[in-house]
Amino acid sequence: MRSKTKLTSFFTLAAGWLISAPLWADNHVPVTLVYQDAAGVGVNDVRSLTLPDGTVTTVGDFRKSTLEYVARAVALQFNNSAPIEWGVRFESKSGYDAITFGPNFMQVRASEPDPYGIIDVGDWVPVTLFAALRNNDIAKSDGTLGDTYFHDGDNLMQAIMPQSNQAQLVSVAYHELIHMYGFTHSECLGNCITGRHSNNSHVTPFYWYRDNTDALLPYESLDLDGREKAGKSVNRYLAGGNDKAPHTSRFARHELTAGTWSDAGGNYVELYAEPDSNNNWDGQAGSHLSFAVQPAQLMASSAAFTQDLGVAAAILCDAGWCRGQGQVIDISARAVLDSNASSASQTYIDVIFENTQSTDVAQAAAHIRLDPAYNNVSVTGDTAGCTVTTDVVDCRFSLAAQDTKKLTLTLGALSAAGYVIAGELYSEEYDVDRNGFNNILDATLGKKAADTGGNSGGGNAGGGSGSGPVTPPVTQAGSSGGASSVWLLAMLSLLGWRRMKAVAHKEGPRRQRISYTALPLALAVLLSGCGGGSGSSTSVTPPLSITLAASSSLSENSVIEVPLSVSGAQGGVSASASHNGPEQLVVTPQLTAAGGVLRLQLDDIYQHQDVRLTLTVTDGAGRSQTAVMNVTLQNSPGFHGVISDMPASGISLTEHSSVSLTLIFDGADGEVSIDAVPTSKETDIHISSTLTSGGAILTVTTGELVYHDQPLILDLTFTDEAGTVLGRLQTFALENTSGAQVASAFNQHVSATPAFVALNVERELVKRLSMLAVLMNPAYNEAESALLQQFDRAPGSKAAIDDWLTVHQDDVTRYQLGELTEQALLQAQQALTTLLQQHAAPVDAVISRAVLANGGTVPEIALQAPLLDSASGQLSRFIGNSALGQYQEGQWQFSSQFAFLDPIVYPQNQPCAAE
Repeated sequence: MRSKTKLTSFFTLAAGWLISAPLWADNHVPVTLVYQDAAGVGVNDVRSLTLPDGTVTTVGDFRKSTLEYVARAVALQFNNSAPIEWGVRFESKSGYDAITFGPNFMQVRASEPDPYGIIDVGDWVPVTLFAALRNNDIAKSDGTLGDTYFHDGDNLMQAIMPQSNQAQLVSVAYHELIHMYGFTHSECLGNCITGRHSNNSHVTPFYWYRDNTDALLPYESLDLDGREKAGKSVNRYLAGGNDKAPHTSRFARHELTAGTWSDAGGNYVELYAEPDSNNNWDGQAGSHLSFAVQPAQLMASSAAFTQDLGVAAAILCDAGWCRGQGQVIDISARAVLDSNASSASQTYIDVIFENTQSTDVAQAAAHIRLDPAYNNVSVTGDTAGCTVTTDVVDCRFSLAAQDTKKLTLTLGALSAAGYVIAGELYSEEYDVDRNGFNNILDATLGKKAADTGGNSGGGNAGGGSGSGPVTPPVTQAGSSGGASSVWLLAMLSLLGWRRMKAVAHKEGPRRQRISYTALPLALAVLLSGCGGGSGSSTSVTPPLSITLAASSSLSENSVIEVPLSVSGAQGGVSASASHNGPEQLVVTPQLTAAGGVLRLQLDDIYQHQDVRLTLTVTDGAGRSQTAVMNVTLQNSPGFHGVISDMPASGISLTEHSSVSLTLIFDGADGEVSIDAVPTSKETDIHISSTLTSGGAILTVTTGELVYHDQPLILDLTFTDEAGTVLGRLQTFALENTSGAQVASAFNQHVSATPAFVALNVERELVKRLSMLAVLMNPAYNEAESALLQQFDRAPGSKAAIDDWLTVHQDDVTRYQLGELTEQALLQAQQALTTLLQQHAAPVDAVISRAVLANGGTVPEIALQAPLLDSASGQLSRFIGNSALGQYQEGQWQFSSQFAFLDPIVYPQNQPCAAE
């Protein structure tokens, strides 16, 4: 018979595992509790509390010790190397034992599959389970994976429940934490605010609906109407079957006495499937066991007070925790003082490991921490596989079906404090243990004192003294003066909640707890509680409080409204929201003094993201309260988009340059091949691509462009390893910078041609030289007009130039229209230059004779082909002629010996007329 003081060690804060910290194995990492209570509240409540065993502690320490005890036990039940953070807080939740929001769900992608092949690609799975399957820390996020709000009321839930011999709070926390490990489903049917939806998940492969002909229909084959019908069928919604759920089938056949079904395909357990009071689908469906299942189950809608996880262990095993390899087990550890063999000077303590099931456990492990107050402790007995160091015994061993392993500790006389031992037992295989509490080896063993009328035994099992558990008189929340009525307004994020409900039994109504779990995007919004109490009341300003889901999820290109409630507000309220996510997420609070919604809108994203959203509400009295929600932003599955860091058009690309586009392949399976087909009149285009993690860098390089600013269109085709093909058109505006310069120069040549053809500068030079010759050279006896007459007869034909102008007057326009190339303009311009030179060359002889006529006083003037001076816009054989001068700071300067040419070439710059 179990000792009725089994929990003495965890009630007594100085005993048990506190002698040293538990040594956790890599495959049994602890659950980390994140306490969210303010000072003086919840686990920080300093009110004095006397526990049923007589221990005096504080309310906060009792709560904290209890929660850590449950978290420690549950971690020993599952093989898990990924950290789990569980947020807890205590606040007023009238009519509720606890409300839990979590765990988050995620969709399995082909790029990150379940390595054990249990969860199909595309199905939804709790993050806690998926992290364990992939052996990574995906379950560790910025914040918790779920938050539980425990009711902070008159009932502190410290009373010992006779069914479990544990405090009421243990079972409440135990039930909620098992939901975090995946005893839940992902759907919202009935009057779901966001619209009905039901995802195939980790449990739906072995969910069934037994129709009116008793034929079993796979749950995954049902449409939404069919799934809703199953959830309201009372006793026709089942889990099990030999194929997909062998452990559940075996458990239903051998251990359950009611609430089951059997056929040729195996054995099945009934799931909760009762419609609500309005005959609507109840969100408990699929996430709890039926009331009809016997023996009473921890995960029933009306939870039993038990240490045994029951058939839920088998369901979680089949859902993935056993990885298709492990089994449902129940191993236990206990320490017993051998009073018969012990004497005043010699003490014998037996440490016993037991396998209570009919299946072998091949790889059990135990970690025992000895009492450091005792020296020279020897360890004998079945020590195979054990190593003993100072104060620690580590063992690795197998336990055959229904077998035991016993170690004996031998030490000297016991002190008055007794002997404190602590430790853990667990499986190192992929097993699910039905009871984690009996895996904890914590006890204080001492001499048996005089009988005080209480129950003997302290700690885990041994001798000693102490009073039995006592249930102090406590006031049940809402138990007086009427009913506590709570209605469910909406279901929008994965949540488990517990509410008080009167259920009629033969012995009359009693209060029961109901765990409630729905799917992502779900939140139980508790609008009001009606009913009253007796006695007087004192007017107290209530605290400002916000109830908001701890987690939600949002698909890209969608909008959801997450309900929230506000209580205790004085006057009007204002709200602000912020988040650490992408700019594509817009959050808008819309609320009144009683509550409202958070409107979440998400545009295109290219990968799943976890975002932490913070809501701050301020009431008319200036009080502020903050709530935090973790939002999973979901990228649509499959290769459905190519995202670029540049727009699809309007990108300018000059000649002899390059531009690189960073591409992200949204949802691609494996590597992606890229086929790029360019379309443009330009041919000197080069395209290359380099694959990156999750995308590629596409580089486009231009060489010498020949046309005027043509478009370049890239027809891009992307194909992933799954064969999904996506296309994208990328357009560039090519910019021919040298062509613009050529076109400008061409126009200037055409504009300057008429002035050049007149040869006014050359004629003025001859005129002035002839005048100078008459004055300066006595030997020169010709009239001044003689050289001018020769000049006027010298130029070549102008007709060829006129013909050129007629033919090429629209060449620049044709170039800009893409009809001519830059090279065609250059060739036409060169032809014009040749014609101009042919026209001007004959006058060079006249200029030479005019120079000679001055008898050496004027230097020889060597003229060249005409050049265009960009500063003056004129064609000239003088400006730009390196034999006559040079450009200085962009301006043409004649050398000193040819300075006399300046007023002839630039008459517009002279202060007086030439005459």
